Amino acid sequence: MTPNPILTICLREIKNTINNYYLLGMVLLLAILSLSLVLLGNTSFGSTGADNLSMQITSLSSLSIFFIPLMALFLSYDSIVGESEQGSLLLMLSYPIKRYQFILGKFFANWISLSIAIVLGYSSTLLLLSFDNNLTIKFVYASLGLISASILLGGIFTAIALLVSVIVVQRSTAIIYCIAIWLFFVIFFDMLLLITLTSKYSHIISTDMLSNILLFNPIDIFRIISIGEQGNNLLPLYSLSNIVVFPQFILTSSMLIWIIAPLTGAIYLLKGKDL
Repeated sequence: MTPNPILTICLREIKNTINNYYLLGMVLLLAILSLSLVLLGNTSFGSTGADNLSMQITSLSSLSIFFIPLMALFLSYDSIVGESEQGSLLLMLSYPIKRYQFILGKFFANWISLSIAIVLGYSSTLLLLSFDNNLTIKFVYASLGLISASILLGGIFTAIALLVSVIVVQRSTAIIYCIAIWLFFVIFFDMLLLITLTSKYSHIISTDMLSNILLFNPIDIFRIISIGEQGNNLLPLYSLSNIVVFPQFILTSSMLIWIIAPLTGAIYLLKGKDL
């Protein structure tokens, strides 16, 4: 039986991630940070008007928002341009491997590696709370939703990084583009939206329009899915959770579209790229 090229590339890349200790580093980073946030959430700093569950899930969501995109971009920014600079891309494609198979193999390898890190890293909080007898069904349910949304978020930025890696011709350029993308989606998008909403031009954006605008940022979609009702006690998330009226399947479908669109673009551009 002829081995599946996508599976072959995927297994090779996962092995490289393990051998280079990238996977171990991501697991340790997420585990240490998530455990620290949960322990801080169990510490009383006075009356905040929010319960421990709200604080913990919101803290873990913020951790995902800042670090999951960075990890995904770091893993995949040189997947194509790096191979091209080393001269191994032409060698790989000289085998009976189609270009779309090469892209998909890289994508699934990096997404699976990141997903493993997310599951193991965040599961450490469940393990800690179970030892302290503080684990509740509500926290487990919220954590599973957070882990699932974090995996989708990782897939989105993995696909975006692959698209960047196909477009650019130098690895250093890919790094700059990926940093700019991270800054835009994580920081500047919401900052610009907030500035508009608090300015004299706020009447231009209606409630329905605001809901649709948020779908153009995967970070905001993730925040709405992962925090959900837990944000109702935490300003400024209270207004956000009440403004967005999309059902869960619309939000999940939007994240899947955010994965498929850049991945399709990367496949299309690599097919027409002169190597």
